Amino acid sequence: MVLPFLFSIVMNFIFFVSPLIAKEVEPKPELPTREFYRYKMTSGEPLHIKGTTRFWIGGDVMFNWGVRESMLEEDKMTPFRSLSPILQDMDLVMLNLETPILEKKPAVDKIKPYVFFAEPKNLSILKELGVQLVFLGNNHTMDFGPQGLEETLEHTKVNKIASVGAGKNLREAFKPFVWKKNKSEFAIYSVSGVGESRLFAGQNRPGVAPLNSEFLKEEVAGKNRISILSFHWGVEYSPMPTPEQRQLAKELFQSGAKVIVGHHPHVPQGIEVFPGGGVCIYSLGNLFFGSKNQYLKHNISVVLHFQEKKLIAVEVIPLYGKQQSHNGPPYFEPLDGNEAEEFLKEYALLCERLGTQLHVQGGRGYVFLK
Repeated sequence: MVLPFLFSIVMNFIFFVSPLIAKEVEPKPELPTREFYRYKMTSGEPLHIKGTTRFWIGGDVMFNWGVRESMLEEDKMTPFRSLSPILQDMDLVMLNLETPILEKKPAVDKIKPYVFFAEPKNLSILKELGVQLVFLGNNHTMDFGPQGLEETLEHTKVNKIASVGAGKNLREAFKPFVWKKNKSEFAIYSVSGVGESRLFAGQNRPGVAPLNSEFLKEEVAGKNRISILSFHWGVEYSPMPTPEQRQLAKELFQSGAKVIVGHHPHVPQGIEVFPGGGVCIYSLGNLFFGSKNQYLKHNISVVLHFQEKKLIAVEVIPLYGKQQSHNGPPYFEPLDGNEAEEFLKEYALLCERLGTQLHVQGGRGYVFLK
C-alpha cells in the first residue's frame, strides 16, 4: 500500500516513486547514547540539542495566489505566527524569496508562463518572523526584469533583510553572505540552475547568479570557513533528485562545501550524507507558496546544528503544505501530533533511498553526523 503523501506524487511521477512503496527494512543500529525508534509514533517531545549554533532554512516563498488570500485577514500575521516560537530561538533565519518586491507593478515579462510579484508591505511578515537572509538565486527574481531586481534589493535593504544570489553584475550576484560567530565563519551562496540565460547576471548585466559548478568548486576550496550553498535546481514535483544532481553534490563536497540545500521542485526530497560530513537536502518544498496544485501535500524546513565549525545534526521540521483555499484562507504552520510523524515516516523513505537514516522523535526528524 502506498502512503498518502507518496500516492499523490505517484499519479504524476510513477516512474520515480515505484521504488518507494512501503516495506519492512532491516533496522540500522541505534545511536548508543540516546533512545530513538524508527518511525515511532507519539514519541514525546522534540530533542533539544543544546549549545549549538542553529541555522533555520525554509523553502519557496511568494505572496500571490493563496498566500495573498490569507493576508486578507484583519491580522495579517495570523496565518504565519505559529512559526514564531520556532524561529525566535535560531541564530540565523533564511529562506528562498521567489518573487520580486515592487512599489508599482511594471510591465510583466510576457515570455514567462508564471510571474510573481509582492509589495513592500509584505516584507513586514518576514521581518516579524525574524528572517535575516533571503536567497534570490532562483527563476522568479527577474520576473520584472532589472527594474524589479533593483526595487527588490532596495526594499529588502530598507527592511534590514540581507539578500544573496542576485545583483547588478555577475560579481555582485555571486558574492556570498558572510556570517561570523566566535571563531567560526560561514559563507552562504545562492545560485540557480533553472531559468533562461537572459535572466542570469553578466559582467555588466544585472540578474541572478547561475549555478556554475567550476566557480563554486574554487570558492569552497581551501578556505577556513564553512560554505553553505542554496541551489534552485531539480525537477518540479519529482520526489527524487536526478543522478546529475547527486554527482554534482558529491564533487562540491569533495572540493570543500559543507551543506547544500535545494528548492524548486515544490515537494520535499530526501537528505544525503557524503563522506567527510557533507550534507545535501535536495529540496525543502514550499514555505509560503499558496499553490492550487492538488498534488502538493506537506513540506519541510531544516535546522542546521553546528558545534563551532562542525555540523553535528540536521533537524527536520515538517510544515503544513496543502496551501489552497477551500473553507477559508490557507495557514502556514508546523505539523504536529500523529500527522507530523506519519509524514516523517514517509519522508524517511525518501532519505533511505539516498542511504540516510532519519530518526523520528516528537514530531521532528533528525540526521546525526557526530
